[in-house]
Amino acid sequence: MADVMHGGRALEFARVHNLDYRDVVDFSANINPLGPSPKAIEAIRNGLDRVQAYPDENPVCLVDAISRRIHVPVRYILAGNGATELLYFWLRTLRPRTATLVVPTFTEYRKALEAAGTEVHTIQLDEADHFRIPRTVADTDVIIITNPNNPTASYAPPEEMLEWLGRFPASTQLFVDEAFVDFTAQRSLVLQIERLPNLWVLRSMTKFYALPGLRLGFLAGLGVPSAAKRREPWQVNTLAELAGIASLEDQAYQEATMQLIQRERIWMWKQLQDIPGIQAFPSVANFFLIRAACDATLDQLIEEASAARMLIRDCRDIEGLDGPFFRIAIKTRLDNERLLHLLDLTRKA
Repeated sequence: MADVMHGGRALEFARVHNLDYRDVVDFSANINPLGPSPKAIEAIRNGLDRVQAYPDENPVCLVDAISRRIHVPVRYILAGNGATELLYFWLRTLRPRTATLVVPTFTEYRKALEAAGTEVHTIQLDEADHFRIPRTVADTDVIIITNPNNPTASYAPPEEMLEWLGRFPASTQLFVDEAFVDFTAQRSLVLQIERLPNLWVLRSMTKFYALPGLRLGFLAGLGVPSAAKRREPWQVNTLAELAGIASLEDQAYQEATMQLIQRERIWMWKQLQDIPGIQAFPSVANFFLIRAACDATLDQLIEEASAARMLIRDCRDIEGLDGPFFRIAIKTRLDNERLLHLLDLTRKA
């Protein structure tokens, strides 16, 4: 099983370099730059005394809040200790014989599939087509696709996704990872689970709500009641549940996030077009995939970014990407300006 590298290593970087992690700007992690909702922080503080008691075996109150937010019955929602934990649980419960990954994609998928003893095949997205949804289908037990795609930030609207997914037989389990859909202002496929009984939609609450240290996510699908029977208890801790509920109820925070991301995404896209020597790909999410001129340029960029206490995601270990790709998250204007200045300096060096 190959080693898997991830972004989001600010704590490790700070520890190794003897820094305060708050002085590190982590462009490698696609997290809401506003930080957690103030109401989530307040809920955590007010709930600290609850850590001496067991949480509910199943986070009923959180699932109720999710149900109200996404308009899906509670029986079809399974909350978990982050999207990755739910992925591993789902695969070891389903134990598919074969699976097909649409690549490039989140690196943890292949590792999770191999851990489940699954034979893995791939469908390659086309760089020349800006990594748009494939037209290919496969004879497979499971098809896995991320939408918006991570790391490319490409996106297929619900109608296009449904047309493609509908070409698979009913025996194929359709697994759609929507970890970044909240940043797009687009409709989620969770509204289609009753139309497609073999559809599973994975959602993260750590990206948009800036709670990666608490780990929180959920899975939606008509198959949830059956899968839940094999679920280990206490997968969501008390503070995560309280923070999740408060975040879901904070509409002002959600609107402020969307305004910031949409404004900065448009601005950054325009700035990136003016920097020769790199190629940025269109994005609907809160990050950009970029190709550097060559490996040496990317190595230099990573080194200079580290010296400036900034982290970017080296994507050369991601299956399905061929070349010196890297990924940057959208942050605040000041931080975005710092990174863009660094990109210019690297080009001129």
